[in-house]
Amino acid sequence: MIKIKRTPFYAALLAAGLFSCTEDDGPVTIPPTESAVMDPSVGGPNQPNQVFVDLSTETQTSVARNHWDLAFYTGSEFRVLLNNSTSALADELAKTDLTAVSAEDTTGWGARLDIDAIFGTLFGPQRPEWLPEAATWMDDPSGDLSTTAIASIKSNADDNPVYIINRGKNPDGSQRGWKKVKITRNGSAYVLQHANIGAESFEQLTIQKNADSDFVYVSFEDGIVSVAPSKTEWDMVFTVFTNLLPIDASTRIPYAYKDYILTNAGRVEVAQVQAEGDVTYEGFSHAQISTVSFKSQVSAIGSGWRVVAQPGSDQQTGVKEDVFYIIKDTESNYYKLRFTRLVDPVSGERGHPQFQYQLLVP
Repeated sequence: MIKIKRTPFYAALLAAGLFSCTEDDGPVTIPPTESAVMDPSVGGPNQPNQVFVDLSTETQTSVARNHWDLAFYTGSEFRVLLNNSTSALADELAKTDLTAVSAEDTTGWGARLDIDAIFGTLFGPQRPEWLPEAATWMDDPSGDLSTTAIASIKSNADDNPVYIINRGKNPDGSQRGWKKVKITRNGSAYVLQHANIGAESFEQLTIQKNADSDFVYVSFEDGIVSVAPSKTEWDMVFTVFTNLLPIDASTRIPYAYKDYILTNAGRVEVAQVQAEGDVTYEGFSHAQISTVSFKSQVSAIGSGWRVVAQPGSDQQTGVKEDVFYIIKDTESNYYKLRFTRLVDPVSGERGHPQFQYQLLVP
């Protein structure tokens, strides 16, 4: 499920044992990558993989995006995220006993707690009254942990409701199914109970917090699974991303975007630079870093690096050639980075990104 790619140079360092240390010479510090071209293996037009990239080691970690369902926060709060990349949605019931929930409690939910059904209401004779609520059935795309679909897990078990989760879609478009879920606390750990909606029994899993990671990931089938690298071992991730699409002044609905890039929020800073006049990717130097403004939001890059052709437009799907980025990574290295490809040069299919980057040194 998880694949890690390293450059031949990086592999050679491992083979040579340069990460080892002895009593004589102490630990060896490996310098950051100076320049590279990377091809994140998102997997073609269906983009089945999330690809985490570490610039300083020129490493990419590829994970099947339907490999997990829930992410349990390891910080001081008790927060749980849905799998945004599969467009999973959740809503709570007015029940706290998982075994008391049956299919009757979810009658009609397939017509609303589903990303395609929600979008389909825009073309009906009248928009349903519940449509403004749809934005609350997903985690806020800003990454704000106070605005998740699943509320903060309370210390009193009876204060935590049962949630119905639509697990979203597989990369091929097939449905992943539905679950009923109850999450409680046991000391510093989470306790997850889950079952199919019509089931009379349930499975239970205890999830301990892990200080090395921001989240512990769980699959309903496989239990605890590996997804993101450790906190400081990735800078950005290529993914399908469910955002909120404004449809009028007061209503936003979940909508999935391909070729989206998230950064390691709070640890990575990004500045977008417009290439014009004397400002060029080739000529940008460390001395110019003070002239740009950095952002640390999770969507600091987002979809801003690419163009997707729209019907009736003379634009072609591809990268924005007049934009590049300055990135301060988790190790406080500064890189200039530009995207060089979005589609396969032969087939024209999306899902074949490429970028180049270079270390900026004083």
